[in-house]
Amino acid sequence: MKTRLKNLLFNLFLVFLSLVFSFIFIEKIVLKYFSPVTDIPRVIHIDGMTRYKPNQKGVYRLANEYSAPFSINKNGWNSHHKEYLVERNQKLRIAIIGDSYIAGLETGYKFAIPYLLEEGLGPDEVEVYAFGIGGAHLAQYLHIFREEVIRFNPDIVVFLIIHGDFAPSYRKVQMASGRYGGTFLTLSLLPGNSIKVVPPKPYNSFWDLLLDFRTIRFSFYQYKLRTKISYIKNFVLDRQYKMNVDAEGLRNNFNSDKIVADYVVKEIASIAEIKNINLIFAMNGDTQSIYESIPSIDPSLTLKLNAMMGEIVKNRGGDFIDLHETFKNDFEVNNIKFEFKTDGHWNPYGHMKATETILNAIKRVLKMRVSMN
Repeated sequence: MKTRLKNLLFNLFLVFLSLVFSFIFIEKIVLKYFSPVTDIPRVIHIDGMTRYKPNQKGVYRLANEYSAPFSINKNGWNSHHKEYLVERNQKLRIAIIGDSYIAGLETGYKFAIPYLLEEGLGPDEVEVYAFGIGGAHLAQYLHIFREEVIRFNPDIVVFLIIHGDFAPSYRKVQMASGRYGGTFLTLSLLPGNSIKVVPPKPYNSFWDLLLDFRTIRFSFYQYKLRTKISYIKNFVLDRQYKMNVDAEGLRNNFNSDKIVADYVVKEIASIAEIKNINLIFAMNGDTQSIYESIPSIDPSLTLKLNAMMGEIVKNRGGDFIDLHETFKNDFEVNNIKFEFKTDGHWNPYGHMKATETILNAIKRVLKMRVSMN
């Protein structure tokens, strides 16, 4: 009996030793020299806000589909501007706020909306400051606008809204998305439809220690292991998702979404009026239904959010862009998809098409500003 137990323990030790050496070999040899692993920009909590750690550079990769450089500036945002200056110059200043679409890690900052806007308007006359971080939502956009963007005294502020921006702003079950999603400002919907602001929380840098391992970055980021597990889980539980949003949640929480969205836009608009800032809200289209000849889920579920957001923005004096029509019209002519195959983010073509529409809206606003002066 003792001999059998001894042999079992010895065999288990050999298995453990084999796993350790395999891990070291993969970590130190394979993923370093033969299969380069994605870099992940670290985040930090400064001045009450989670942002990227300043002055980082790296290459963001996803499977074999894209490889894009990122450059986090002195202020903690992915941008071709090395530093955002508080002092104004003679240029028109535009700020654009959003989540990972505006952070532009997937395409690289030179193929994302902020850079394309500046190039389209003329970098000698206009500067575009990007304030994007993955996982941000409506409530966090308000926080970024109030605590960060206002310091730079912009003339125009553009917000890019996606369908997944609503529920995480106030629904606890969806707030803590990703390793730092729980650090964002959130809202609490109280009886009587009043809103309570829940302050942001500091970021726990423990997670960054795990990112030092290439194996972790390769599995969870480069090949989206967590996302694939979620897909399997949702398939087993028969959960339907529309543009990365729970379809059932869209049906059940529409009124709450509207209350929260109106609060956020109202707060932003009140500050913008005092500061003489023009506001533009652009909202993503339902590209999933555009691609499907017979949509698997009723597109009116998501497009109802677009219509709701458009009504709220216009009632608060802002300009609204519905990118659904932009994408729908373009796909009918060119039949080119706007997202990466292995990732739901816009590819360079998607950014280019969205930029064209936003650019036209900015030009209309500029004409209005000139006529009023």
